[in-house]
Amino acid sequence: MPDHRFRPEALTLLGTRVFVALGAPEDIARAVAGSLVDANLTGHDSHGVLRIPQYAERIREGKVRPAARPRLVEGRQAIGTVSGEWGFGQLAGRLALDEAVRRAREFGVGAVGVVRCNHLGRMGEYMERAADQGCVGFVWVGGLGRRAAVPHGGSRPTLGTNPIAVGFPVEGEHPVVVDFATTAVAAGKIMVARAAHRPLPPGCIVDREGRPTTSVEDYYAGGALLPAGAHKGFGLSVAAELLGQALTGADAIDDAPGKEPVHNHSGALFIALDPGVMRPAEETRRQARRIVDRIREVPPAAGFDRVRTPGQPEVESRAARAAAGIELPDDAWRAIKECALGVGLRDEDLPAAR
Repeated sequence: MPDHRFRPEALTLLGTRVFVALGAPEDIARAVAGSLVDANLTGHDSHGVLRIPQYAERIREGKVRPAARPRLVEGRQAIGTVSGEWGFGQLAGRLALDEAVRRAREFGVGAVGVVRCNHLGRMGEYMERAADQGCVGFVWVGGLGRRAAVPHGGSRPTLGTNPIAVGFPVEGEHPVVVDFATTAVAAGKIMVARAAHRPLPPGCIVDREGRPTTSVEDYYAGGALLPAGAHKGFGLSVAAELLGQALTGADAIDDAPGKEPVHNHSGALFIALDPGVMRPAEETRRQARRIVDRIREVPPAAGFDRVRTPGQPEVESRAARAAAGIELPDDAWRAIKECALGVGLRDEDLPAAR
């Protein structure tokens, strides 16, 4: 099926208009739309504008409060808690990360939990934000979204995708950014595959009977995600749920719109570290550069042009897509267009494909 290519700014404007039409103040709408488009730019279409119809539906269902702003509800010294107030998760995540950085500058380390949060978007965005502010960043997300992942050795789902991420500033260039779901494939990647009518790689999902499958539709018909790396990904998933939910107190929240049990109990833990807390910060960044340079000097294996360190593919994708535009599969663009028209936008408000 044909793809449609758009300028990033045009998609940001479209997303902004959709969210404004659904009740978001313009600054919030622009921030969320910009976050989605940035995910597309970095090559992570799973967290990009194909989420616009999903977000719109959750607003209509009352599960996202589009005008809500996050707030700091508790804080002492290096520790804090942010309530997302059931608004867009991107705002809660940014406030939590910035609060963690502020505390790290004062105490060497800052840790801020997030509760009452909706979908937070691409975790790597926050890690880039931490590094841009001169800090090392970590995030552990526990229980966000439906319980769609089976535990290692289990026969039914009980865990979320439970993503984790790390950001580390590097002398003279972009930071190292590690960002992945603890499942073999993120739920958003399945959305991308469905829109493109592609099967999934083997070893990612099982059908409702627990049998391995590559069919996207098997997942939506009651199937489940498998942990990444078998017991290793499962262990990381459990750690993410403990840190993002048990530690933050997200499990004790009982006021979610719609009273969804899993939605109710979602949480995240953002941590920032001052890179100068154990040695001069410039030496930390310099050694980080030596490490990434050493790794990249390794000769490539067959089928690869070179070794890339985490975060490097996103930098290359952002440059290429900023110049060439963002491609959307026909199904994804159709869903976004129908969503936009459904909230009152007109055909002339829609961007023209390049």
